[in-house]
Amino acid sequence: MEFLIPSIIIVAVGLGLVVFFNALHNRRLASMSAVNPGVEYPNNHHVLGVGYYHAASQRWFPQPWNEYREGRGYYWNGMWNTTPDQRMVLKSTPSVAEVERVNAEWRKADPERARRFWDSVEHEGFGTAIRRSEGS
Repeated sequence: MEFLIPSIIIVAVGLGLVVFFNALHNRRLASMSAVNPGVEYPNNHHVLGVGYYHAASQRWFPQPWNEYREGRGYYWNGMWNTTPDQRMVLKSTPSVAEVERVNAEWRKADPERARRFWDSVEHEGFGTAIRRSEGS
């Protein structure tokens, strides 16, 4: 019994610290944003954890504008199409509601955790899997 009470206290303090730091983290995220109202964004502007901005429809979608996939076609304005969109798409300003939606999804995706992951990935580009030496 003597050992049980200190163990319970240690566990309770540990859980309390986890809850406190989680609340602190969420509070800090609530004051941050990935996109802002009244700002023009270029086509395919990427927000980590949300997707790509399609300037023609003023919304973010999971795939880039005109991405091609075998058997599906070209992705633009939230749909797969048989042909790519040939329009010249300029910057546009998303609605306030879309900005709020994107920021909420971005916060839910935990941008700091995603950044730490991407920082840990090697970014050497193509061709690094095979290294050639002289004479080979």
